[in-house]
Amino acid sequence: MLRHLLARKLVSFRNAVLAQTGWELGRNAAFLMVGFWMLAGLYFGFHRLLRYLDSVQLVGPLLIWKLTAMALMTTFSMIILSTLIISLTTFYYSYDLPFLIRAPLSARTVFIDKSVEAAFFSSWMIALALLPFMLALGAVKSAGLPFLALFCALMVPFLVIATSLGMAFTLLLMYLFPSPRTRDVIWVMSSFSVALLYVLVRVSQPEKLVRPDALMLVSQYLGYLQAPTAPYLPSWWMTQALAAWIGGKTAVAARYAAMLAGCAVAVYAALLWIAQRVYLASYSGAQEGRRGRRPIAVDPTWEQALFARMRSTSSIPSLYWKERKCFFRDVTHWSQMVLIAALMCVYLFSIRHLPLDSPDLKSLVSFLNLGIAGFVLSSLGLRFTFPAISLEGKSFWVLRAAPVSVGTLMREKFLFSVIPMLLLSSILVLVSNHLLQADWFISWLSFGTIILMTVTLCGMGVGFGAVFPRFNIPNIHQIESSAGGFVYMAACLFYVGLTVALEAAPVQMHFQSRFGKHDAWRWPVVAYCAGALAAASLAAFLVPWTIGRRTLERHEEA
Repeated sequence: MLRHLLARKLVSFRNAVLAQTGWELGRNAAFLMVGFWMLAGLYFGFHRLLRYLDSVQLVGPLLIWKLTAMALMTTFSMIILSTLIISLTTFYYSYDLPFLIRAPLSARTVFIDKSVEAAFFSSWMIALALLPFMLALGAVKSAGLPFLALFCALMVPFLVIATSLGMAFTLLLMYLFPSPRTRDVIWVMSSFSVALLYVLVRVSQPEKLVRPDALMLVSQYLGYLQAPTAPYLPSWWMTQALAAWIGGKTAVAARYAAMLAGCAVAVYAALLWIAQRVYLASYSGAQEGRRGRRPIAVDPTWEQALFARMRSTSSIPSLYWKERKCFFRDVTHWSQMVLIAALMCVYLFSIRHLPLDSPDLKSLVSFLNLGIAGFVLSSLGLRFTFPAISLEGKSFWVLRAAPVSVGTLMREKFLFSVIPMLLLSSILVLVSNHLLQADWFISWLSFGTIILMTVTLCGMGVGFGAVFPRFNIPNIHQIESSAGGFVYMAACLFYVGLTVALEAAPVQMHFQSRFGKHDAWRWPVVAYCAGALAAASLAAFLVPWTIGRRTLERHEEA
């Protein structure tokens, strides 16, 4: 029976591939091509780094294997963390679990089937990211295909151990705390851990380790380089097996490979023993809902109080309250906000440490920073603003049946998106200008431009989301990667590029004036650029907004 359960996954994958449309095939082929070039870029970068380190006497080879041990230990930890998150959904909230639990199958069979699924989805991407490093290591050490075959063989027990530990922790956690809220807390805490690790790695400035002028500092840590890195973890066993193989010590490599294989068998057997006793009980507890402790009466919200003071009878406050409640109840939004905060910290830290020694160069970088900020806003709009209309899902008919116009709904979506986006963009530009010590003209120009750009991009997000609504898609990532998402992102990037291009002429005149040119400012050109920017922003806002409003007004539920 287990064989049939595993075979159904292959059949489902084949059917999903055959059912793809031409657009989906082209999109996936483009994504695969981009992924291939990213992996190729990682390979060439690692190859250059490892080749340079290998040429350094005494320290280089030690540092290579130290980096390998650290990479494997980081991979091991990330796979455990990823398995912890993935297995929560796979073991307790997967769509086919109600059918499998009620089928004449043992709990052991169902768990093995789901454990294979959780192990694959939690580890394949992380393992693939490690492949360019190992390919570069084999090329630098002239190890050839046998080294790559050994790495692939050792990765099997390595992944089994890491994923089994993550799944065992999930089983015990859900058994001891059988609540759906446990999944939400783990999701947020895991995202916070990843964000904190990302910030700490960037703040530590690891690029200093491979700088030629700092290499003598590394030589002071020979004892550290020669010491084992977590000798009781499988990552160190795998490092020792690979190093022994390259060094010609096949007996040592075989001993460490046997340790990995034996440990994998023992850990997975222990996982099955735990699952036999706690899986069904934890699954039953995970399906229970929370007891409501709030009173039935609903007090007026602050949105309603604010609009009441403005003497407005609009239905926007009620829609805004609904949007706010739905947004903050979704735990994935909390985790994404944590990651966005981490990205902002790393972004500003990188701006702070740019090697700029000229005030004019700093001001120029501050102006060019508008393009990067616009790209960041476009990406956030693709994730939050563009899907806002489609996320109403099958309940969209309730809004259409209510005394709420499509224009009111779109204005509420716009207000809910533009306020946090304005706050985020203002922080990025103001703090960047302060760190770069930009002059007053560039500072005020960039601040005004980012405000205009944010308002326009949010309007475009709501407009394009209304032009391409997809109410029957349960996964938000399918909305983002749809044809509408591609059109929206392309339009946003074109608008951002056009904005920077139109403002390039006044900025050039400003720098010419700073360099001493008396007749640098050509006011007709400045007026033309300002008018063109205003017209482009107005068109970018109104055209998709108007088309989207008409599209939603004509939309009928199937």
